[in-house]
Amino acid sequence: MFTDEKPIKQVINELLNAYKLNGKIDELKIWNNWPDIVGVVIAKNTSKLQLKGNTLYIYVESAPLKSELTFHRSVILQKINAYFGTQIVKEIHIK
Repeated sequence: MFTDEKPIKQVINELLNAYKLNGKIDELKIWNNWPDIVGVVIAKNTSKLQLKGNTLYIYVESAPLKSELTFHRSVILQKINAYFGTQIVKEIHIK
């Protein structure tokens, strides 16, 4: 019998860390919950989200929306981190 048994959650977390997939998992979590975080209108006009390290890149096609999101970057940052209860994102860039 094996003596060094670990909970499945720990094993999965170790695998995610080993293959550096935590960022992609966080990116998917943000994308899947994007309408709840920023609202349906902004979510529909977001073409792409990309998380690199702790920096979230938000891609939009509308110049006025880009301007509005740039102005409200800090609010979006707080909403994302509050939604997940941890600091996933430290910085936001609008493209």
